[in-house]
Amino acid sequence: MRRIALYSDIHGNLDALDAVYADMAGTGVRERICLGDLVGYGADPAGVIERVRASGDQVVQGNYDRGVGNRLGNCGCHYATEQARIDGEASYEFTAKRVGDVDAAWLAGLLPELRLEHEGVSILLCHGSPRRVNEYLLPNRTDAQLERLAREAAADVVCVGHVHMPYHRVPAPGLHYVSSGSVGKPKDGDSRACWVELVIGTEQEALSTADALVAPVGSAGIFLGVMFHRVPYDVESQVRAITAAGLPASFGDALRRG
Repeated sequence: MRRIALYSDIHGNLDALDAVYADMAGTGVRERICLGDLVGYGADPAGVIERVRASGDQVVQGNYDRGVGNRLGNCGCHYATEQARIDGEASYEFTAKRVGDVDAAWLAGLLPELRLEHEGVSILLCHGSPRRVNEYLLPNRTDAQLERLAREAAADVVCVGHVHMPYHRVPAPGLHYVSSGSVGKPKDGDSRACWVELVIGTEQEALSTADALVAPVGSAGIFLGVMFHRVPYDVESQVRAITAAGLPASFGDALRRG
């Protein structure tokens, strides 16, 4: 059996990251992979980078990591309203100033994707989608769309971040999509930090460990299960840090809402 911890979208929230790391340690999962967006919106981007680098975990580059790391002047984000665009520009400016050149070079050097193989199962790990770092694979994507993207990427399991909402879907037999949710900026109505555990093994092994959907994947006899972990932390401490940093109050409100 193989257990993999996935986490992403920390967005400068060091308290949430520390809570997630402690929770992961308590489960005994040893293989951990970050699916990107360490920075942006939160008050401590440099602290998050330092902690993730020190962890030794593999890290996929997120769109915010790419924008700040390469000093592009923007994060490649989509803004639904003019106010969201204004707030987003304030976030980028704040973050870019607080990420030094050494950390920026590290962010810029992160790989856009990782691939794992286990018992004939091909696992693709990326931030947005198999084709674009800033593409949102929201829960309303059709099965046909998801299947096409996975087939084009030659992947049995596609793991993504970016949408800040955890999910596990099987759009076609033997094909899985897993969203890691968000450590530091959830958008699913739950303010707790989120990380996701993959369980790959026999059906019995997957059923004994996972608490959600378990289904076949790849070669005969291999199953994938998923466990969603929600971790409480001091949200109000982060709200105060955001206020003290001079960031828009809407960022703190978003943390409270989840």
